[in-house]
Amino acid sequence: MVICGVPFEDRRIDAILREVKDLGFTSVQIYTFWKNVEPQKRDVFDWSLYDAQAESLVRAGLKWVPFFIMGPRYAAPDWWLASPGHRGLRCLEHRTESPVESIWNPGFLPEIERVLAAFARHYLPMGAIESFQPGICGDYGEAIMPVWGNWPGNYHTHRGWWCAGEDARANLHAYLETRYASPAALNIAWRSGYRMFQEVEPFLPHRAPSRTAYFDQLAWYRDSMTRYAEFWMRTSRTLFPETPVYLCTGGGDEPEHASLFSAQARIAAAHGGGIRLTNEGNKFYDNFSLTAYSQSACAHYGAYMGLEPVGPVTTSGVVTRIFGSSAYGNRQMFHYFENLFQKNGKRKASAARARQYLHLIAERDARPQVAVFWPSLYAAYSGGIPETLNESLSFVRRMRQCAPVDESIIDDGGLSRFSVLVIGLECFTSRATLGAMVRWVENGGVVIAAGRLLDVELEPVAAFDELFGILPDSEQTWGNCQQSCLPCTAERTGENSLRFPRTIALKEFHAIRSWMGLHADTRYIARTLPGQGYSGTMIKEVSSAFYRIHGKGAAVLYSGDVRFQEDSEAIFPDSGVWKALLSDVLDSRACGTDLTPAGAEIARMEREGKIYALTIDKIRIRR
Repeated sequence: MVICGVPFEDRRIDAILREVKDLGFTSVQIYTFWKNVEPQKRDVFDWSLYDAQAESLVRAGLKWVPFFIMGPRYAAPDWWLASPGHRGLRCLEHRTESPVESIWNPGFLPEIERVLAAFARHYLPMGAIESFQPGICGDYGEAIMPVWGNWPGNYHTHRGWWCAGEDARANLHAYLETRYASPAALNIAWRSGYRMFQEVEPFLPHRAPSRTAYFDQLAWYRDSMTRYAEFWMRTSRTLFPETPVYLCTGGGDEPEHASLFSAQARIAAAHGGGIRLTNEGNKFYDNFSLTAYSQSACAHYGAYMGLEPVGPVTTSGVVTRIFGSSAYGNRQMFHYFENLFQKNGKRKASAARARQYLHLIAERDARPQVAVFWPSLYAAYSGGIPETLNESLSFVRRMRQCAPVDESIIDDGGLSRFSVLVIGLECFTSRATLGAMVRWVENGGVVIAAGRLLDVELEPVAAFDELFGILPDSEQTWGNCQQSCLPCTAERTGENSLRFPRTIALKEFHAIRSWMGLHADTRYIARTLPGQGYSGTMIKEVSSAFYRIHGKGAAVLYSGDVRFQEDSEAIFPDSGVWKALLSDVLDSRACGTDLTPAGAEIARMEREGKIYALTIDKIRIRR
């Protein structure tokens, strides 16, 4: 239990810390800046500021979480910023340098090792540190590029692509030389005309020679941040061998950030560390959408996790955050001081709620059975995760504990933990990921997709299409039609039957996109019967909802509209087909307890054989 923002400047700090301890907190996070411990010149350290704070924590029976920040401009000492070894990031948009340290600067790495080693030598013998958090880049030490900061005009910063520096270009050239055997091979893949790798300049997305070129540069950009973060984690683990180490990150894997949460969880786990994610607010399903993907990656790779709010949190938000952490079973719970205490140290009403539900915070394996595809490549190209996918994720979470999985998790065998995979939108992904999905279905998984998936060049992948019964000469048809839902017998797939009672109960629905000419053993959930249509045209048999048994598993495809809000004034009102299909597949194939909330409940979770329900400001045991 970590709290941050404690007013150490208050003369009553000892009493305030006793209140913090009494509320159940184990530690206090302190933003610890490089410039405050080495202010004048290299190797002349002054520990007095943090000595006093650490000693006050020890007196109160609390531990310290130093968030040791070096990369951002405001944390670096002036002597370093003025030195020839400093190299700032440079943006593609303006070709302007920021004083935030470049992640490609090899001259900064020895400084990191030297300063962290001095910090460890000084403070580890004190026995005051609970966990250590390196602050590497971003606005507040996160493992992301600068975004906007809170100091407009103080130095050049904005959301953008920070890879215009000479060090970044040289690193990109080395990356491409490793990836491609020759410039000729690069040109074939990129549809470009470079004579040598050194001619390649980092480009803004709208100036990419091809889609493949964009994804290659994005892979390099993200890999650069991952490797930089891994250096920090490896160094921290070496210097703090018995101390939990958390890599701080945040945002939503925006491509400009250079972050890939699944990769960051992987390298954190490789060094016995965890992720501290700064993404939470006051609403359960908003929080779930912003944190579940990172938590899923941590669970897959074996990293522990802590969750931090982005700022002010209401009393009900405090309860919601505790419920979410309890449902995940993550190791660390983080609060800001002013969300629980007044400035004078007196408790707010939210503090009583935090104390009431403190017993629910415990590390455990939640073991979700349903995976939701989190298409990081599509999101990076299309401006983020679409809202319809977030709605599908929230809808599934209302019924079952679920976890988003991106390409990296799937490519690393992450689907083996799940019985159902939900693909909530028509999109594209890598051929390797589509191949991993095919093998998982063949071994007994059930996939339900809201549309067809293509590769990154928008080409179909025959083996993936075949899961659903789509053949090379199958045709996707367009035109208004009424689909009649068909009674169908239960099909055995793996350990459970596949049934569609809720969908069949709809009787019929409107659709625009359908399929025809499918594999002979494709089963129709709904179809349009042949007959005469408007102005003498003939309607052929087409289907907007169908499935196919494939190997030990099954694949369900729906090509109609994906809607979650009723609109009585819509020209063609949605009858809830996607929701019905999802519910049917989850009921038929997903293991685990049904978590559908009732009445005024917002969400449910299961732990240790009990069902807990979240309401607006309470957590109650329902069973």
